[in-house]
Amino acid sequence: MDGNKNDVKEFLQNVNELGSNALSVSKKLLEDGKEQVTLDLRRTRVMPERMESPPRAHVFHEVDGFLTYIDENRTPSTVIFADVPNTRISAILDDKAERGFEKITFEALHHPEFILLNKTLLDDTMDIMTFARNLMRNRNVLAGDPEKARQLAMMMRQITVSSKITACSGVGAKSVNGIMCTTEAKAGVAEDQIDLPDSVAVKVPIYIDTKPVQFDIDLTMTADRTGNVEVTTDSPELELRKFEVFQLIMEQVAAINGVLVTMGKPMTNEWAYNK
Repeated sequence: MDGNKNDVKEFLQNVNELGSNALSVSKKLLEDGKEQVTLDLRRTRVMPERMESPPRAHVFHEVDGFLTYIDENRTPSTVIFADVPNTRISAILDDKAERGFEKITFEALHHPEFILLNKTLLDDTMDIMTFARNLMRNRNVLAGDPEKARQLAMMMRQITVSSKITACSGVGAKSVNGIMCTTEAKAGVAEDQIDLPDSVAVKVPIYIDTKPVQFDIDLTMTADRTGNVEVTTDSPELELRKFEVFQLIMEQVAAINGVLVTMGKPMTNEWAYNK
């Protein structure tokens, strides 16, 4: 009898995770007037309660879809933040929510043509042959007359670098003394050669679903005494063009009625407690 009690006790104590142990007792009166007691021990699996749906944190790469979603899910406390430096727009669907905030984000994707331009020609230093090859790779986004732009790109296939070394020995306060090295780089062949320009204009969409914008890439060339030429590219106009394109996107967002739209980014902090 003690053994049976221990078995029942162990059965009731050892319950598996997500399981349920049940004990049922039944009595039956036999013909001789005695009672027959039956114990039924059953283990069953309990289905877990489904967790609450996680907060929405969608990321949109297309502004029309982002605006449609905000319009359909906004609340009286929806706030939209435009993070200009990171070209990101975030919407808090209910800024007064007591059980956490749901944040929806729009992130602009760079256009493939701009990705190639940025990877090969923007804000970099390279030898002149690498520059010529990279300019050829971006010939479809060169601005200006299409024929002249393509002609420049094609002429970059042939780069001629010439160096002239002059020994100077002069007399007087303004005389030149020492060795002067003059390096000249030209594109093209024979009588069709041209001097390399100081800047190159490009016209390219910066983000997907935006119109092409034009800006200059400034070229700075340096050479050593052996005639090796390096080209440094700078594009100070680019940040301005990015801001102008982002402003056009922001104008579409600001057109949503009944929603606070502002510059900045959503942030939270920790409450301080006395104990």
